[in-house]
Order: sequence, then structure tokens, then C-alpha cells
Amino acid sequence: MNYDEPTQFGSIGLMLALRGPLDLDAATLSGFVIVLLYMRGPIDLVLGAIPDVAQASVAFGRIAALSNGISAHAEADPAAPGEAGLAESIELRDVRYSFGGPGGAGGGFELGPLSVTLAKGETLFIVGENGSGKTTLIKLLLGLYTPTSGQLLLDGEPIGPAQAGAYGELFSAVFSDYFLFEELPRSDPESLDRARSYLKRLEIDHKVDVTETAFSTTDLSTGQRKRLALVHAYLEQRPIMMFDEWAADQDPTFRRVFYTELLPDLKRQGKTVIVVSHDDRYFGVADRIVRLREGQLVRDESVAPPAMQTAV
Repeated sequence: MNYDEPTQFGSIGLMLALRGPLDLDAATLSGFVIVLLYMRGPIDLVLGAIPDVAQASVAFGRIAALSNGISAHAEADPAAPGEAGLAESIELRDVRYSFGGPGGAGGGFELGPLSVTLAKGETLFIVGENGSGKTTLIKLLLGLYTPTSGQLLLDGEPIGPAQAGAYGELFSAVFSDYFLFEELPRSDPESLDRARSYLKRLEIDHKVDVTETAFSTTDLSTGQRKRLALVHAYLEQRPIMMFDEWAADQDPTFRRVFYTELLPDLKRQGKTVIVVSHDDRYFGVADRIVRLREGQLVRDESVAPPAMQTAV
């Protein structure tokens, strides 16, 4: 919105036309014209700022609503479910999730109905073709999606909005479209030593170091950034770790290291691990494999001795 020239000169013309009827002398009229000309700039600034002020007001309102929602979740259940990594099982019971409306209306996608139980200390591989629903399934397991129907349960207790924030603290995740934070999740001396050890093990210590609070750089190749994201997930020290196609951007050497060294090491630490993978040559690393096809669970079987039960 601008106080443009036609408006300005139209106002001056109107005053000239009304000079006679209003009995305005030359001094008054010239004063009006001078004031009007000098006011154009400030008026333009004020009018131009109105849309920005309106957008800022909407943005602040949304930030306030989000902040209040986070605070409500944090205060609702201060004793976080599984706070000390004590969760024995996570279950999706008769869960269905739809994009595009119930039943996949409007050409959408629907996952389920399906039931899956994840046991503490288990290494679960989720496999299937692109578009089969793997990412949707892990987001349901992590509580990032709310089921269209069915329940998400922790140790047999339903997870509702009041518990969602604390439930999310059980997980460290590296998604295929991850964001890499420079800040360290922990900065105590023991964590800094652990970070340097992981950097060396993943062969990026020659490019990245840790300061007291952050990685020295994240300006790396795609595969190296993925390895640094893994270090970040390690440092969070949470009981459940999820990797969405982590090895897809790695060369064969680090792909082998991930499956044959890093995942077994996490299992020895007592971590529960969820892996989305296409690397069928390494499926033997899993305790169980869940296979999806077009949103349906078509295979759920143990690779190692059974560690849990699954109802479909």
C-alpha cells in the first residue's frame, strides 16, 4: 500500500478547486501543499509497514500457542514414561493411518490396520519397496504421527497428548531428510571424550573436532554429514535409536561397519534399535524383520531367537 502520486496531487488539486468556496488565502494554501509534499515519505512508511506488522502478529501468536502446548506437555507428566530407559515394550495396536482422508479417500495412502510390538533391547528392521509405508510406520512408532484409528502404547499404557512430549524423549533418530545440529546434546568432559572417540571410529576426526558446546564444522560431504548425525544421536544417550536408510549415502566400507559393528555394539549397550533398510545382505543382523507392501504388513518374523510377540 503506497500513498502514491495520483492521490497526493489529487488532494492538492481538490484544495485548489475549493480555494474559492473555502475562502483560503495563498499563504494557507501554500502551507498545505508544502506539508502534504513532505508527509508523503512518512505516510508511505507507515502504510507499507501495516502488512508486516499483521504477519508478525500472526507469527507471534503461533509461537505463543506452540510454547504453551510444549509447556502443557512438560507439566502434565513430569515423571516421563520410560524416563530412565525402563520401557519394556512399545506397541502399535490395530493402528491405521490415512493420508487424504479416512480410507485413503481422494487418492490418498493408507497404512494398516496393523499391530506391531517392539521389545526392549531388540534390533528391528523395517523393509519394503519405496512407498510401502516404512517412514509412516516409524513416525507412528516415534509418536510423530497420531493414528487415524488404533492405539500407541508404552508398557501397555496408551500414549495420549499429555504423555507425547515425554515419550518422544525416549528416541534418538536420524531420518533420511535429517537436519544436522552443530550444538552438542551434552557437553560434559565424558561426553566430549566419547564424541572424539566416535569421530575417530567413523573416520571424520580429521575434519571435525568438538569444542565445549558444538562440532567445529558441519561443512562435509553427504556421507560424512550422515556419520556426524550418527555421532549426535550417540551423544543423546537415549534408550531407543532409529535409523532411516542411514547406510544409503555410505560407501561399501562404512555400510559394512554400520551393520556389522555399530548396530551390534548398540545392542550390547542394551539399546533398542529400529532400522529402515534396503540392504538385504545384512538382514541377518536384525532380531526381527517387518516387511510392508502397499501399506500392509506382509511379513513379521524373527531372525534371531524370538524377543517379542507381534499380533497382526
